[in-house]
Amino acid sequence: MVFTSPYSLCGAGFALLQLLAPVTARPVARSTSSSTLLALQFANVLEQLESTFYAQALQKFNQSDFTAAGFASAQIPLQQFQAIFKDEATHTTTLQSAINSLGGKTVSNCTFNVASLLTDVPTMVAAARLVENVGVSAYLGALTLINDTVLSTAAATIMTVEARHQTILNVLAGATAIPQAFDVALNPSEILALTGGLISGCNLGIPANVPLRVNNSGSIQAGTKLTFTSAALNGTIPVGELSCQFLAGGFPVAISQPLSNCSVPANVTGPLLVFVTNSSQPLANNIRDAATSTIVAGPTLIFIDNQQDALAIAARPGLNSTVAPTSTSNPITSSTTITLTPVTSSKAMSSTVTSTKTSTLTLATSSKAVTSTVTIVPTTVSNGWTAVTTTISPSEASGILASAVPSTSSG
Repeated sequence: MVFTSPYSLCGAGFALLQLLAPVTARPVARSTSSSTLLALQFANVLEQLESTFYAQALQKFNQSDFTAAGFASAQIPLQQFQAIFKDEATHTTTLQSAINSLGGKTVSNCTFNVASLLTDVPTMVAAARLVENVGVSAYLGALTLINDTVLSTAAATIMTVEARHQTILNVLAGATAIPQAFDVALNPSEILALTGGLISGCNLGIPANVPLRVNNSGSIQAGTKLTFTSAALNGTIPVGELSCQFLAGGFPVAISQPLSNCSVPANVTGPLLVFVTNSSQPLANNIRDAATSTIVAGPTLIFIDNQQDALAIAARPGLNSTVAPTSTSNPITSSTTITLTPVTSSKAMSSTVTSTKTSTLTLATSSKAVTSTVTIVPTTVSNGWTAVTTTISPSEASGILASAVPSTSSG
């Protein structure tokens, strides 16, 4: 079944509207359409994923885990994660009630493979940051597809809450609270390219873009040449005919480069989306005009953390292994690359995080052990402190990844 709902991901806002309105005032014809139910069901699955993630995180980690991760007080992250969980749980139950009231059935047979995101607090914080950034892009994408101003307003009330989550998680990750003046809208297929690997055992009725993974395991900064792994990079299309495209908030169009010479652009802080396309024509930074038919794989999401807010330092002063005064003004440079590839429940997922502050995300099912190696490289920050860059690369999990994503590489 192909996803064709004109309301896309507006399910959460639409459900809220439906439940607040009197039963007699509800537009029966629209509320009972199969496309509306499909949108509600998909949104509910995404909310179930988020609720499951936060519930398990709060159950697993205690105050000492958060203080060991460098927070000034365990209550700083705990209060925020508890508030975020409450929001996501409310979205979930509201959607379920709306689906039931419309005579539909909640998709309840999904398995959410989040255990490997909870190996430790740094990994959990990095994963939560990704989830909330993707959530903002998902609701922005929904707003471009809703032609009913009441429904678009309802969806926007959810999106603004996701944006608050995004901001506080940037802080908890030790980065910049508001790295860009704009966010990027993504369509449902692009959202699933980033998150679909966490969901298995159910049919969402939405085609996912082919996932894309960045191979680089070292520090990624402006000018770093990237290589990729994807099932789509199998030689069917010659590398010379492929382009990599970078998209960030505020870009009118993507920055397009030959895939064989794909380098991180300068002057970017925060989230940076990367696509592989079969055309060098830059992707427009809006869903209406973007030539999505040219996308071969992606997006994948990189966080370029080359600035650190004073607020982030105050909240998590123990984030860096060593802190010492310095006279240089060079900023820290780090990045996070995360790709959650679609797999079955018996397979595993893997991604890489390179950061001055946290650890690499290595995703695997609970039946597989995950090991990593740590390399410490000093670098300098502009606030007069010396940070230590920690690069953690997948070890044993790299072999598992090959079963989920063919090891065909590019670049």
